[in-house]
Amino acid sequence: MFQSIQVDQVFDATRAMSSESDPAYWLAQLRKADWRYLLKFVDVKLPAKTKKQILVETALGNFEFVTCDGCGDVWRLWNEMRNEHRILVIQFRHSESDWSRGIPEFVHLEKNDPLGFVNIAGRLQEYLRRSVPTN
Repeated sequence: MFQSIQVDQVFDATRAMSSESDPAYWLAQLRKADWRYLLKFVDVKLPAKTKKQILVETALGNFEFVTCDGCGDVWRLWNEMRNEHRILVIQFRHSESDWSRGIPEFVHLEKNDPLGFVNIAGRLQEYLRRSVPTN
């Protein structure tokens, strides 16, 4: 199910681009602003000039990831986990002429953000969850 991703998996092009079913494949496509958004989601603030690698390392310490096929899997997982964990969905919008790189979009299902039509090639959708400490 959910798995932790290491920094080298995101920055090593041979590992990150090896399989679309690996969350690292999709995480490698995130821009610096996207990593900042993930950190904002967990209320972590870093200076504006922080290098991308530090942002990635910090974000990866706060999230676990899973890839999933289709909207049905997204909703099923979200419904199963939403009472115990905060979940954030990243979907990748691809143009009809270029499926090689998508534009990441953050989807908030609790706010009824739309899902579905953006993954033209049946691309995977990424889920992120914040670990909830157990006392």
